[in-house]
Amino acid sequence: MSATKPILPADELVEIPCPHVEPRIAYQIGEPRKLNNLTLIDGKTFVSTTISGDVTPPGAPDVGFFHDDTRFISHIELKVDGHRTVVLSSSTEKSYASQIELTTGNITLRDSFDLPENTVHIRRDQLLSKNVFFDHFFFENFNLKPIRFRVELIYNADFVDVFQVRGVARGNCGHYYQPLAKDDTLSFVYRGLDGILRQTSIQFSPAPEKMHETTAEWDVSLEPMERVRIETMITAIVERDRHYHPKPPDFISTLRTRRHAAALWEGASTKFDSSNEEFDAALNTATGDFHGLQIPDGAEHIIAAGIPWFATIFGRDSIIAAYQSLILNPQLAADTLRVLARHQGTEVNDWRDEDPGKIIHEQRQGEMTHTGEMPFGAYYGSVDSTPLFLMLVSEVFNWTADERLIRELMPNILRALDWIDHYGDLDGDGFVEFQRRSPKGLANQGWKDSWDANMFPDGTVAQSPIALVEVQGYVYDAKYRLSKLLRSFGETERADKLKREAAELAKQIDRVFWMQRQGYYAMALDKDKKKLEVISSNPGHLLFTRVLKADRARVVANRLMQPDMHTGWGWRTLSKDEKVFNPLSYHRGSVWPHDNSLIVHGMALYGFRKPALHTLTTLFQAAQTFRDNRLPELFCGVQRKDYDVPVHYPVSCSPQAWASGAMFFMLTSVLGIRPSAPQRELNVMNPALPEWLDYLQLRNLRVGNSRVGLDFSRRGDRTFCNVVEVEGEKLLVNVAFKK
Repeated sequence: MSATKPILPADELVEIPCPHVEPRIAYQIGEPRKLNNLTLIDGKTFVSTTISGDVTPPGAPDVGFFHDDTRFISHIELKVDGHRTVVLSSSTEKSYASQIELTTGNITLRDSFDLPENTVHIRRDQLLSKNVFFDHFFFENFNLKPIRFRVELIYNADFVDVFQVRGVARGNCGHYYQPLAKDDTLSFVYRGLDGILRQTSIQFSPAPEKMHETTAEWDVSLEPMERVRIETMITAIVERDRHYHPKPPDFISTLRTRRHAAALWEGASTKFDSSNEEFDAALNTATGDFHGLQIPDGAEHIIAAGIPWFATIFGRDSIIAAYQSLILNPQLAADTLRVLARHQGTEVNDWRDEDPGKIIHEQRQGEMTHTGEMPFGAYYGSVDSTPLFLMLVSEVFNWTADERLIRELMPNILRALDWIDHYGDLDGDGFVEFQRRSPKGLANQGWKDSWDANMFPDGTVAQSPIALVEVQGYVYDAKYRLSKLLRSFGETERADKLKREAAELAKQIDRVFWMQRQGYYAMALDKDKKKLEVISSNPGHLLFTRVLKADRARVVANRLMQPDMHTGWGWRTLSKDEKVFNPLSYHRGSVWPHDNSLIVHGMALYGFRKPALHTLTTLFQAAQTFRDNRLPELFCGVQRKDYDVPVHYPVSCSPQAWASGAMFFMLTSVLGIRPSAPQRELNVMNPALPEWLDYLQLRNLRVGNSRVGLDFSRRGDRTFCNVVEVEGEKLLVNVAFKK
């Protein structure tokens, strides 16, 4: 192939009318296509195709080639003599390559004969790296006679912003130009309302025999057993962006580079080997997801939230995913802290819902952000990112004992604490609330951020400022943890103050949020301090933050295990006995793996091993029903019955970082792994393997400057832990068993 061409000269561009077509949304209802799609990822660039490798239906919201929050390809379709191909099998290698096996149906070929089924083999290899997407085709004839057929590749590029793809109606657009077919290249060009020219360049080898508008064609003649190849390379180019390659990348060398990078990540991470191959496969998939979703930011990397909607820095999601994956690789969590510290709020800005010290919610780079139509260039509308940031600081120190990191982040830590007291508590009642100030910002700013997430039992939507119960738990844990951390760094006076504030907040949470009649905690308080008296998963996070006394913790744990809350696959976000329950909704009754993982961890911290193991088991069973044993962002909260599979949520993200991290965190929880790197200790407290694991081996577990090997084995109801090796600095491993 010739070198990838930069943005085309203006004199070659012919403007065409704006298509004014919004992405298709409605077709997805009842069609769980996304969870069967093939998804390739390289940070903020990703490709999502059907299992055939096509991007169809054209303009559908769950497929396409996306780069920097813009869709550079909205349609790819392979046809053989006017017909679509038949899928034999499809798979992905990690998160960067797809292998798809196709054949033709029983069709009549021109000037030839009726071609029997399964006699032409089509191998389709796809590979993503940076802003380049390779799509290679190999056609092989297994007929006894020569054959001829026409190959068509149909393309389009709508250049829509990711917010349009998510369903935000826009009504206007920039300047579209007529597709330009020249030599071996087909180009689509668009100048956005932000003034930036974006181009999709598609290069072919061999050059097509015909190219018109959006279609490239080849007439293929094959002798028996003969094979022919057609290669395409699709490049997303942004004006003033120097990602395009003056020398074209090569498929083989690019694949080798991506494999090498994945191997480096895996080599630096914990290795898991168990008696259950399906469980190992689930952990391997999640390990690959954590590699593919990493976004470079300066010298560090941060995990993107998920595909397709959230391929960007996402404060809350990035923090929780980093927390979940500490057992896998704590370096990612340390990097995440540094990246978020760089983007910490510095001013009061209503358009961005920003305050000094507040941790960022989301950062975008698309056209609608550049034009000011959306406030997400750096948007701060999450109430929980800041206390979660502080919790992660403490836990990273437990795992790494990295004093330099803490000293580096100390100004950010103090600003985050100041935000909690002076900006987070909107009315001085001691609780942290949220209220949207940006007209285009999020109405709900907790993790349940859909418009109808916070409802009273009668269906009335709660009005802000809203104080979420789990956020108060996060604030308690942040202050309690930081009181210990700051004391070890000589900040005695501030540490004492934080400890007192944490203790008072714990009492206040119990006093104000407890619902005496229901024997459970309210989900939130509205603007009038009225309790949202619904049974929800939110109070389960209070177990995670350890804010509850033992008797209250047992009550919460027992309530969560009732069938109105536990589907048999996992915990619902809302009880099915509530009037506003909807198992098919985003937040009013669905099952979120990350939500479950936080509750499982809390259960384990309080010693409730049986329910923790049960939910690890049911979520693993759910994972086995999804492609590559990958848990999606969420699935529907329909009650499980014999021989059921989970009901798919139609627009669930997959992979989603905190869903991929759920299995790691639940495993950390039931194994009782609690590092104390500053004391050069690793505590393994009352480990327990589920009944479907006879053994589990961990190697290269990173605690401080040590590398640890642990073997867990189960005999009957007891799980044993054997320390196999400790490399690097000396580390004391304490294994404790409690009845």
